[in-house]
Amino acid sequence: MLITDTIQESALQYPDKTAIQLGEEKITYQELHKNVQQAAAYFKKMPFQGSQGKAALYLPNGIDLLQNFLGAISAGWISIPLDLKWKESELNERLAQSNPDLIITTEKLQNHLDQYSDKVIVDSVMTESAANNESTSPITDKSLFYMGFTSGSTGVPKCFVRNHRSWVKSFACNKEDFGLSEDDTILVPGPLVHSLFLFAAVSTLFLGGTVKLLPKFSALQTLKEIESKHVSAVYAVPTMLAALTKEIKPQHDVQDLKKIISSGAKWEPGLKDNINSLFPKTELFEFYGASELSFVSYINHRSTKQKPLSVGRPFHNVKLSIRKDGEEVTTGEIGTLYVKSEMLFSHYLNRPDANKEVRDENGWLTVGDLAKLDEDGDLYIIGRSNNMMISGGQNVYPEEIENVLNSMEGIEEVVVFGTPDSYWGETVTAAIVLQEGAELTARDVQRYCRKHLSVFKVPKHIIYANEFTYTSGGKIARAKVKEIYSQGVSST
Repeated sequence: MLITDTIQESALQYPDKTAIQLGEEKITYQELHKNVQQAAAYFKKMPFQGSQGKAALYLPNGIDLLQNFLGAISAGWISIPLDLKWKESELNERLAQSNPDLIITTEKLQNHLDQYSDKVIVDSVMTESAANNESTSPITDKSLFYMGFTSGSTGVPKCFVRNHRSWVKSFACNKEDFGLSEDDTILVPGPLVHSLFLFAAVSTLFLGGTVKLLPKFSALQTLKEIESKHVSAVYAVPTMLAALTKEIKPQHDVQDLKKIISSGAKWEPGLKDNINSLFPKTELFEFYGASELSFVSYINHRSTKQKPLSVGRPFHNVKLSIRKDGEEVTTGEIGTLYVKSEMLFSHYLNRPDANKEVRDENGWLTVGDLAKLDEDGDLYIIGRSNNMMISGGQNVYPEEIENVLNSMEGIEEVVVFGTPDSYWGETVTAAIVLQEGAELTARDVQRYCRKHLSVFKVPKHIIYANEFTYTSGGKIARAKVKEIYSQGVSST
């Protein structure tokens, strides 16, 4: 089955049902099917290099972006959403990696793409006739449809590619594990260039539900949509939820929201407590995954048995393996996490070295996360192997220290990293953003850490920051934070 197959079925079954809405603008399933087919007809007539056409989409967040994405893949092309917030150098780097045949944009935005004028198509002329070139290959569930870019939170983003089957199998998790259906109206408040929000929107359409979009994230607008009682579920990342909790006042009625589904980072204890109290009747799902892995594990925060540091149990169609030196580890032992499912990505583009590193000969995939399983089969993510520090000959994982600091009252956000030291090799450094009105000395922070961590893991340097840099997907850009704040390290 292909990602776009069910759109026609929905158009026949409930033609007047709203498929996508952004503000006052909305289209029905009948209109969506017509528009997707019209876009597909255009792409089918356009020439391309290689075995599949590649269409980059440099468009504002909204209905047209989603329709062009679906139209291109319906024609057998690969869609490549581009972020309007990227700097010129970032945009050029991503276009160089993906090398699209066409770049779809608006008349207003085309001046950003002057050096690619031979590839640029303004979306308003896409209904016009094109040179006939019916060389599109037959589409199967193994056909590639999507190119995205890893978040770049730890370095230069890699271009990853997916086939239809990987997402269709992922849609089953939304239905079976999260309980979503054609009756749901899903609010997608984040940018569609982020794979989480693009997946949320496309999955909703695949299931026959209604997608509500925002032109850009706004905590106030998200709250307004929830209060309208026309939204049954929200997809979000923790930074969005944190912003939302700050806007909710006692007079706001959010009790009818059925589900919150979050990914991108682990919920901090304070955030979890706030969400629990502000949304007492809402199912709270938090899941762990990656661009390359799709869904891995999830936890329902309304379940009776709570394990604050766990990322839950595997989805119904996922197998896990934790290995050290090529051998399976015992319960509670830390090792590299490998995942096997039908939801895995196809490959990194033009990166044979990286492809070889992440996949073994039996189809198991790893992104380098270090993890452990407890006696109940619950998964704990310890950190990323490429984030690891070595201090005094000891392996130190920043995420472990961050989990402790995030539980400390008064801390809003934290990033832990290593800084060079002639004696220790690396010293543990923590950059911290305090909550408004909070006052914490470096000794307060270190004293708290000593209660929960071995001495060699306690940060030797504490840096106070006003704010951190984020990726487009709402994650803290770790490499950038380290670059900025490691310059300010001083003894405490």
